[in-house]
Amino acid sequence: MDDRLTEAQKYVGNKGLDADIVGGLQLRLLQMNGLTPSHRVLEIGCGCLIAGKPLLGFLDSGRYVGVEPNLWLLDAALTDPEIRRLVNEKHPLFLFNEDFDASAAGRFDYLISHSILSHAAEWQLPQFMAGVAACLNADGVAIVSIRFSDEQGNLTGDSHHQEWVYPEGRAGGTSSYRPETAYAAAAAAGLACEWMNDYRATVTAAAPTNFHDWLRLRPA
Repeated sequence: MDDRLTEAQKYVGNKGLDADIVGGLQLRLLQMNGLTPSHRVLEIGCGCLIAGKPLLGFLDSGRYVGVEPNLWLLDAALTDPEIRRLVNEKHPLFLFNEDFDASAAGRFDYLISHSILSHAAEWQLPQFMAGVAACLNADGVAIVSIRFSDEQGNLTGDSHHQEWVYPEGRAGGTSSYRPETAYAAAAAAGLACEWMNDYRATVTAAAPTNFHDWLRLRPA
């Protein structure tokens, strides 16, 4: 593996075999909600294509869009010959911004976002929810990871970080929220919000260190 890809995978928190496992799990969560190859999928925070790689392998050409502020992560992903082949064959679109805005790409059937809200500033939660609401079809589904609880499953409350907290070695490590805070932000954006308790168990059964909680968001 190219050193750049190794560094990129380390930066996003899953490398080597773990990257393949975690990417495949995100595809599985979408499939559990009815994803087929013909659907349009948006990934907010596509990074070095941990989820993008299996999604590109599954979806028809032109059906995947990724939003990512760190261009170097995508450049690192393209050092993987398999990812480069998939990009050449499936013609994804990549947008580079920090405000979760995919409006330039139209609307989507599904959205996936993993380990973004778990590092976001407090003020970015409503911005994220607004971005999701703006890009989902009327019957669209968003699957989004968040942190409500710690590794032992204890609720952690609102961390109130005022800036992006990343990597995890920086002060604060991760961002967390009360469920009520997430529900309120979703409702304000016009989204129905469900806490999918069983998704955490689905993911940690195969990737024990990925103990995020998960939301399912739909237009209200």
